[in-house]
Amino acid sequence: MELLNSLIGFIIAIGILVTFHEYGHFIVARFCNVKVLKFSVGFGKPIFSTVSKKSNTEYSLCMIPLGGYVQMLESKNAEGNSNDVKESDYKYCFDRKNVYQRFAIVSAGPIFNLILAIIFFTMTYLNGIGGIKPKIEVANDSYQIISINGTEVQRWQDVRVEILNNVINDKKINLLLQSENNVNLNHSITYDQSILNKEGDIIQNIGLDIIYPDNSAVIGSIDKQFNNSNFQVGDRVLSINGNEIESWRDLVLFIQKNPNTNISILANRNGEIIEYNGKVLNKNGQGFLGVSKQVEESSFVIVSYGLFDSLEKAFSSTTDYTVLTFKMIGRLVTGDANVKNLSGPLSIAQFSGKSLEMGFSYFLYLLAILSVSLGVLNLLPIPMLDGGHLVYYTYEMIVGHELPLKFQLAAQFVGVALLGFIMIVAFYNDFVRIFS
Repeated sequence: MELLNSLIGFIIAIGILVTFHEYGHFIVARFCNVKVLKFSVGFGKPIFSTVSKKSNTEYSLCMIPLGGYVQMLESKNAEGNSNDVKESDYKYCFDRKNVYQRFAIVSAGPIFNLILAIIFFTMTYLNGIGGIKPKIEVANDSYQIISINGTEVQRWQDVRVEILNNVINDKKINLLLQSENNVNLNHSITYDQSILNKEGDIIQNIGLDIIYPDNSAVIGSIDKQFNNSNFQVGDRVLSINGNEIESWRDLVLFIQKNPNTNISILANRNGEIIEYNGKVLNKNGQGFLGVSKQVEESSFVIVSYGLFDSLEKAFSSTTDYTVLTFKMIGRLVTGDANVKNLSGPLSIAQFSGKSLEMGFSYFLYLLAILSVSLGVLNLLPIPMLDGGHLVYYTYEMIVGHELPLKFQLAAQFVGVALLGFIMIVAFYNDFVRIFS
């Protein structure tokens, strides 16, 4: 089931992000009176294809969901040879448009990804998104992180972004903490400049003593309509059929994998070990028990805003993630960040599946972050990417003529090799991270 969720989540995520990216190229090309021959989401053999009677544009959905493209009419091919285009149709050719129009068409894809990120962040903040409160231990006492260098944080995700921002900018990290008795404490963190070269989560690497909420298998509610055991609210499940249960996830996984199974349960009930029996039900091929987790409300927070505050927060989040992504890429290039932290399609699929399971807001939040990443990636000055073409057009704007074709072809070869290397590293990291 987890694999299926990951696959579904990945296809939905990439489909949405790629479609919107290519639509940016498409709509601006049409605005500039460029004839679009084909609009494709995915590569390879088409699953679905149709041709517009009005514009004669072919719209395709293809089998390999790892990208997409907009094919525009051009008077010359990549090698500089003339295409079979009527002279009367030159006005509809992409390569016949002035450099500013070509710049606008190419830059529209990444820009539309950033716009999409703002939309998704806004929807997330309007709908509300949950998270674990950022609590740490200082001098054997529990404190919640209120702000980092003056910026308010409410969830661990906020803390992660702010710490990463400050580390990348080589800033000292000052935390404003608050105890359970509402006593404030200023706490400074010193860190080694090589912290980004460490693998794993930045929060743990920087040395914060995280206080995790109780994740034990404690029954919070019981659906009497489905439950057929002697569960009581507050029971802490210790084992099922002799299998030790250490967390709520252990309980869920065991139940899901064992539909139609008679079970013997050991549980701690108010300090007394009791045993009772029940049967795992079958719901769509998976085990189902009709109980839910006891939530430690004091450890969780729901972050939501009104419309205008959501828009403001969305712009801020998009800006922060954009700048952060560019700077992180810069650190990877200079060797100041660990390349093992680079993620690829497999990690995206895994994160997509988990966010789908968690709920609508979490999936939207992930889509927003991925949309920023896709936009930034395409703006990198690498031939074959949008950013590489934008470099060519910037050169043309400055000197008044195009880059020599031989140079463009050589750069294209280098770009393909570089992108291939990056994908190999990303896939390798994914395999090591997921399967090791």
